[in-house]
Amino acid sequence: MHRLLLTLTTLAVAATLWTPTPARADSVKLILNNPIRESAPLDKCDREVCTSLVKLINSAKKTIDFAIYGMRNQSDVYEALKRAKERGVRLRGVIDRDAEGKNYYTSTEDLVAMVGNVGSDLEAERRLLEDERAREEARRARFGADFKPRCERPEGFEGPLQCLGFSVGDRCLMAAHASREKINTAGAIMHNKYFVIDGNKVWMGSTNVSDSGTGGYNANLVVLVDNTKVAQMYTEEFEQMYTHGRYHDYKKGKGKRTVKVGRVTLDVLFSPQDKPITNAVRPLLQKAKKRIDVGIFFLTHKGIASDLMKAHERGVKVRVILDATASKNGYTKHELLRAAGVPVKVETWGGKMHMKSAVIDGEHVVTGSMNWTSAGEGGNDENTIVIHSKTHARQYERYFDVIWRSIPDTWLQGRPDPESRDSTTSCTDGVDNDYDHKADGEDPGCRPDAPKLPELPPHRFIPKEDGHDLVKVYEGVYYPVWHKEYRWIVPTSWMCSVHEAKDAGLKRPDFKKGRR
Repeated sequence: MHRLLLTLTTLAVAATLWTPTPARADSVKLILNNPIRESAPLDKCDREVCTSLVKLINSAKKTIDFAIYGMRNQSDVYEALKRAKERGVRLRGVIDRDAEGKNYYTSTEDLVAMVGNVGSDLEAERRLLEDERAREEARRARFGADFKPRCERPEGFEGPLQCLGFSVGDRCLMAAHASREKINTAGAIMHNKYFVIDGNKVWMGSTNVSDSGTGGYNANLVVLVDNTKVAQMYTEEFEQMYTHGRYHDYKKGKGKRTVKVGRVTLDVLFSPQDKPITNAVRPLLQKAKKRIDVGIFFLTHKGIASDLMKAHERGVKVRVILDATASKNGYTKHELLRAAGVPVKVETWGGKMHMKSAVIDGEHVVTGSMNWTSAGEGGNDENTIVIHSKTHARQYERYFDVIWRSIPDTWLQGRPDPESRDSTTSCTDGVDNDYDHKADGEDPGCRPDAPKLPELPPHRFIPKEDGHDLVKVYEGVYYPVWHKEYRWIVPTSWMCSVHEAKDAGLKRPDFKKGRR
């Protein structure tokens, strides 16, 4: 009996010693930063959007790769990276630089000097500007110097003209958008905000490594993904930029990729090569049946605006929170959304609505660094993840309800000046919130006699004729918006009916010739 007990004990000990370590559980965590109680952007790291990053950096054993817009006043993140380097972790990074080699954030050069292995999109930016100049010369050679949109330019707006038309019930909503000042739209930015730790963890989202981003002043989100496959996708994107010098239009794409992470399904896309708006965001908006909540910094994409209007028209509950600074942009689509009946609130916090996100039908959460703009999809280096998960969707919906209620219903109309007493702490936060090179008391918006905000480009409704709908116009030909073969046409103007187009002497499209 004694020998049997000894044998059983030995076997039990051996089983304990040889029991394999449980596999690391894949996971997806959504972190949402509420800016309501913040008074200013500070060099601190007490919000989870920041502490989660520092914790990951501190846990790194072998490698840290990061692609960030830049860094400003985030000592805790900087010191964590410095300690990682000192203990032998390999650090590599990429940042944004404009054609003159400058970065927007003031602490970026210190970060570059400390890390050492940091690349940028500088050469790609210069090449892109040259390529765009060549394309413009080719357009002028083909169409002449007067090739331009044909809608009427709004008075006082000098920037590139955008002609717009939307079908809204029994009316056409028409507008022409432009910036007040002449601007150069050429070029692109390396706008990512992500870290890959030890080839198996990813920190990503809308949050810049800055006093207003990870410091907690802005509304932002972060997604933590613990999954080797997703980390490999982000590493491949990083290698394109860091190792091969491919940024912007010069990157190679693999299209939308879907990964199962535990019980959660993720779609992963990168800009511009994977076209996230076309291949992920718009299809979800177009299929929405019950609810769409959007928290967005810039919303200038006309296709997304159309999708939100159509969703509202078919009975989907749509709500949008837009940043106050973005609401001053001459290309913002929020006034058109309001005109079509979509509830849009412009935030009144001192910080910004910096998210680029949405929750759809309680099942899908759109996250990432990409603003809902043509540049976000078509030129900038960005990353987007769509989380297909009811649990994460409920978390986002609860968060959205809180920040929606924090904005007075007054701002379902009009817009607060982002640097004014209407925007809570914006006149005492030490920040130039509206980018006019003036902050707090120096800004006219913070004075008792604050001037009225400049008007945005106007819009108008035109009743539809019976049996007719919106048509788009290009090179003397009109194209019905319903005709699927002509979705690729980028119009120079819009009209509200075929009769109007015919009266203007435009030609009917050759449908057979147009088939592709």
